[in-house]
Amino acid sequence: GSDLSCFYKSAAPSCCSNGGKILVWYTDGSHWINMKPVLETMVDRGHRVTVLAPNTSMFVKSSEPSRFQSSFTFPCMSYFLQFLDSLVKSETLMKKLKEGNYNLLFADPIYPGSDLVADILGIPLVYSLRFSLANNWERLCGQLPAPPSFVPGAMSKLTDKMDFSGRLWNVLFYALQDVIMQNFVWRELDKYYSEVKGTSVSACKMMGNADFWLMRTYWDFDFPRPFLPNFKFVGGIHCRPAKALPKEMETFVQSSGDAGIVVFSLGSMVKNLTTEKANTIASAFAQIPQKVLWSYRGEKPKSLGSNTRIYDWIPQNDLLGHPKTKAFITHGGTNGIYEAIYHGVPMVGFPMFGDQPDNMVHMEAKGAAVTLKLNKMTAESLTDAVNTVINDVSYKENMMRLSRIHHDRPMSPQDEAVFWIEFTMRNKGAKHLRVQAHQLTWYQYHSLDVLTFILTAVLLLIFMIIKTCSFCFQRCCRRMRKAE
Repeated sequence: GSDLSCFYKSAAPSCCSNGGKILVWYTDGSHWINMKPVLETMVDRGHRVTVLAPNTSMFVKSSEPSRFQSSFTFPCMSYFLQFLDSLVKSETLMKKLKEGNYNLLFADPIYPGSDLVADILGIPLVYSLRFSLANNWERLCGQLPAPPSFVPGAMSKLTDKMDFSGRLWNVLFYALQDVIMQNFVWRELDKYYSEVKGTSVSACKMMGNADFWLMRTYWDFDFPRPFLPNFKFVGGIHCRPAKALPKEMETFVQSSGDAGIVVFSLGSMVKNLTTEKANTIASAFAQIPQKVLWSYRGEKPKSLGSNTRIYDWIPQNDLLGHPKTKAFITHGGTNGIYEAIYHGVPMVGFPMFGDQPDNMVHMEAKGAAVTLKLNKMTAESLTDAVNTVINDVSYKENMMRLSRIHHDRPMSPQDEAVFWIEFTMRNKGAKHLRVQAHQLTWYQYHSLDVLTFILTAVLLLIFMIIKTCSFCFQRCCRRMRKAE
């Protein structure tokens, strides 16, 4: 059985007269960082927010005070279907959720099951999503158009400017990932969903029932592409104006003079480096005129220069927004990239895993970053990269252009996300924005049945013309023979 507890002791929302009740599907890490500001705004606007989270969540803690009204918690299992098991197969939890009379379920689909629960509860579903591998979920479930000739598959490391070999690889990449997803993900989910529902169910089709997809990207970072009415692009939700730095840190930053500072962080997932690599990085920093603030929890490198300070944690957004910041050295995570775009800071990237290599390809293509491979990096190559993005004005100019694009929209990404969530609640869904493509088979979607009919008709017409000409030719020949 699952452990159910309501652990958030929330402050009362500022206005409660027109508020709705929002159920939030569990997510963690950087995904939660993007959802939390939206939820806090929803609370400010009078809504009640209930978060579903496992006991072992990294970011959603039962011991912490929260502004969200309550949260149901359940143990985190080894496999995601066991995680889902602990909810949908718990009579106690499902009874509580049904009695909650929620108006909407808000979810990041990185953990499956939110669509199944929304269907069981009979409430609208809004997704918050960065991307899926090769955009499989968006293309096949959400029916988002993705012509492979100019829409690079997510994590393909391609840009929208592809030659023949690039387009060939993109087509193969889409096809390969679709086969993998079908055989190793969708097949298993179809079986599970069908077991829970008691009837044959396509998990992909159920995912496609989502009313809105709030995509955590935008045209400052991504490449232009076709989209649908129920897909909204809200990249940079978590970005904020910079706050004042701690006094000691501000003193160090100001000591940099006109040279300015460099901010270095490899994110929360990388705690330390090998001694050799840390010394290589430290010796590179010692050769640049800027002061360096390095977020690092490993052993202090022996080659560390006097211009470099190591911190267990740094206020990354506030440092990137500081007027003395000249460059950002990053692992290439989406959140850090968006903070750099928000504040207009060019980057040096050390992508290591996940979406990081693909992210840095995007930023290099837009002329705002230089990418290095961490395992092949030398002190000289790192020094050259930092000097390049600082001294070559094109990198700063390009990043400032992206920053202007980011800020120049009708409303902030957070306000837009909130608007569409409330829109869905007001209208009890958004099925009027659902394209008819969801009702078509794959061959109907690509008009293969129509093309087959036209081709058959043309071939039949050609056949009839040939037969008619042949018949006429034979008659003429017979007459000529008789005339002779």
